[in-house]
Amino acid sequence: MDIRQLKENKLKTILQFSIPSIIAMLLQTVITITDGYFTGNYVGDNALAAINLGLPILYVYLGAGLCVGVGGSVISGRLLGAKNRQKASEVFAQTMVTAVVIGVILSLAVFVLFTPILGFLRADGELSGYFTDYYRIMLFTYPLMVLGTILGMFIRVNGKPQLCMLVSIAGCILNVVLDYMFVARMELGVKGSAIGSLLVQLVTVLAQLMFFFLPDTIVRFRSFVFDRAIGKEMILNGSSEFIGEMASAISMFAFNYVLMKYVGADGVAAFTILGFVVYGYSMVCIGFGQGISPIVSICWGAKEKETATKIRSITNRILLAIGTLTALSFFIAGKRYAEIFGCSNSIADVVATGFRIYAITFLAMGYDVTGSMYFTSCGDAKSSAIISSLRGIVLLLAFILIFPAIFGMNGVWMASPCSETLTAVVSLFLIGKQTRKIKEEDYER
Repeated sequence: MDIRQLKENKLKTILQFSIPSIIAMLLQTVITITDGYFTGNYVGDNALAAINLGLPILYVYLGAGLCVGVGGSVISGRLLGAKNRQKASEVFAQTMVTAVVIGVILSLAVFVLFTPILGFLRADGELSGYFTDYYRIMLFTYPLMVLGTILGMFIRVNGKPQLCMLVSIAGCILNVVLDYMFVARMELGVKGSAIGSLLVQLVTVLAQLMFFFLPDTIVRFRSFVFDRAIGKEMILNGSSEFIGEMASAISMFAFNYVLMKYVGADGVAAFTILGFVVYGYSMVCIGFGQGISPIVSICWGAKEKETATKIRSITNRILLAIGTLTALSFFIAGKRYAEIFGCSNSIADVVATGFRIYAITFLAMGYDVTGSMYFTSCGDAKSSAIISSLRGIVLLLAFILIFPAIFGMNGVWMASPCSETLTAVVSLFLIGKQTRKIKEEDYER
């Protein structure tokens, strides 16, 4: 990455790295929505609810995987900015080995604790059957998903975000075909959906792995001696991503508990349908965050801190525009969107109400997500962790437990908008603090 060209073409560089990442992330959302479409239309609302009940398991995998993946890729990016290619490759190899070990340990742990998890979620009867059929298979899928995500991060560090996009396009097409075959035609139910996901992840991981054996790849597999200092820095740098995903797991458990307590399975189904859009928009935010992350880390390694802050500022303005458009679209057409999933008219009405309350979330989420990832790329794990903790645990959990008890289902919809908005205020303060510090350092020089 040429720093001079980056400084002269900031917007072009942001879009060059972010758009492929966004497309790749959105295609992951398309895969999720496709699974939801086939499950809702060919299996039923209870199957959708059962899958949603177990989503915190996914967040646990992603939290641990992103912790080492983001931490490792940021370190590797800074080493590239400092022209140390060999060490950058060693960090990559150490990151991948660590991720494999973590994935295996997590799958064994969830397998052992499967029955207690079912009891905690109050999943019995038909819900229990769907849950077991789906997540027994996903214990093999999720470690592959984590590896694929981390490989994508390092492909971007290599300056090839377009490759991630192409792999995602192929994976999305394959997922639609397999869902149609296994769920619609062969009538395998949620097992068919899970088997399709497993095959898609296996193919995409193998395709990404091939890139790192090409002769012109800069950051590649190479022998390494485990470096405890790198391991410690990796965990520290990625701690905010771990906190963010653990927060998602905790909040999802809390949402499901509250929904089952105050509303029932219909509330879980409505939350799942609206959640597809929220998940999709969060993928746009994360796509921008992942797109600028290698740029920011390389700028930081090259001592171009002011350039990094300008890249963040431009990205925030883009996300504000996208968030406004998303909020308006689903504010108007929320019920029509819900009807796509074959749900009852009463559930569609609940979803439409949810979008009207949830709209403000789309305005603040981008600022919070990219702010956290920006601080991680700068090596400021503390500020990143503060943002992740506030939006995902401290504020959100408090609002989840308080609002539904007072406002019912509307209280469920209110929790996230309030959490994201208050976190955005804190993010603004932290960004201002860092900006003043950079100006002081420039003045001293």
